Amino acid sequence: MSSLELVLANIALKEAYLAFIAECRDDIIATNFDAMIPLSDTHTVEADIEKLTDFHLGKGLPDNWVPGSTYWLIEDKNRIIGTVNIRHWLNEALMFRGGHISYYIRPSERGKGYGTRMLTLALERCREMGLEKVLITCKKDNSPSAKIIQKHGGVLASEGVDGPDIIQRYWIQL
Repeated sequence: MSSLELVLANIALKEAYLAFIAECRDDIIATNFDAMIPLSDTHTVEADIEKLTDFHLGKGLPDNWVPGSTYWLIEDKNRIIGTVNIRHWLNEALMFRGGHISYYIRPSERGKGYGTRMLTLALERCREMGLEKVLITCKKDNSPSAKIIQKHGGVLASEGVDGPDIIQRYWIQL
């Protein structure tokens, strides 16, 4: 792995974000991450990144959303490998599905350890925010994500049904 850092979503990386979206658009939609990752194009990218900044500050949140900080895992200061959203607290809906942390790695980079590294960095941010434990959920059939969560000490607390999906809920003590 090259030089990696976790940075708050910001307009300085708009070209990298557009490249990320261009590669990942279909997969983001197929995996239902489009609610969390704006599918920007050259006409909307600045407004979409500004919206992520507002959500970080708790401004302009959609109904039933909580403040959340979106970070990008950056390789060599100019390529987005993945994105992670850290919710500042949980509401009832997030207690069941979503939890404190959601993360996404671009398909071309999966299976290379980036998810593990990104979650490590995200958990550091959670500690800095004063969280003592975090909830992370994943679909039962997403074994790569479950393995990443378990590597970080995730303990399966429960499973629940959400439409066609079985959702696993893991707690990580920080």
